[in-house]
Amino acid sequence: MVRGLALFAVLVSAGLLAALPGRAQEVSIKILVNDEPISDYDIAQRERFLALTTKEQPSPELKKKSTDMIIDEHLQMQEGRKLGVTPDEEDVTKIIEDMASKNNLDVAGLTTALGKAGATRPSRTASGRSSSGKAWSGRNSPARVQIGEADVDQALADSGEDEEQSSVRVEQVRLELPSGADQRVLAAKLAAAEALRARFTGCGNVTDMAKGVEGATVKTLLEQQATNLAQPARLLVQNAKVGQMTPPTVSHSGVELYAVCGNRAVTSDGSIRETAQRKLMNEEMMIRAERLLRDLRQDAFIEYR
Repeated sequence: MVRGLALFAVLVSAGLLAALPGRAQEVSIKILVNDEPISDYDIAQRERFLALTTKEQPSPELKKKSTDMIIDEHLQMQEGRKLGVTPDEEDVTKIIEDMASKNNLDVAGLTTALGKAGATRPSRTASGRSSSGKAWSGRNSPARVQIGEADVDQALADSGEDEEQSSVRVEQVRLELPSGADQRVLAAKLAAAEALRARFTGCGNVTDMAKGVEGATVKTLLEQQATNLAQPARLLVQNAKVGQMTPPTVSHSGVELYAVCGNRAVTSDGSIRETAQRKLMNEEMMIRAERLLRDLRQDAFIEYR
């Protein structure tokens, strides 16, 4: 929803919404932003859209929010012009389509919804001054934001994430439980599992041992990450040493034991680190954008009428 509002903001401030047909518009200038005018009509249109999309009732607070948004967009567009950013028709079309999509509508549905709310109709052919979003992303692009490896390491440590995970190779022995098994049957299966565990001498004889136990099956889990196993089996496997078999546990499908045949630390595919780095980059970009906008406001000449 936030992005939808931002996209709408680009269109309104850039003059991409055509006037309502059939009625003359009497507008008065309410604000000048570095000599660029903002009319009462601009503010009213934004307020209607915010009321439509956020379900907020018209109020002085909503009007102030609308006004502040338009002022910020004018400052962003002015900065964009300094950078020579000029979007083409494809940019404008994509903005309108994205705006509709973010509000769960197609372009026609967006037009209808805006019309019913008393807001103006989006134009698909205007290109005008929709440079604010594009310019802003240019000033705060990922290429301008550098995140150090130490920052990523610290973020991973703070979140409890670890690039190295325990990868184990185990032999899973399952003693199947019949449907509706009572406590007596369960106790018998647990006893059989304990007896099998007592005979365990290494991974080489697991299959042979299981052959003598009714309903027992053996499955080799190669390079299975311990974190993917269900509890309490996961904790038991993580704490077991290579060459040991875990105590029996009860799952929805039977009584299970795990023989740990290999255990090594493996490096993840990098997605954990990439996610942490991307999060830090987004946070830094937001901080810089807020700082830049604050500076633009401080340096701007804003006249209220």
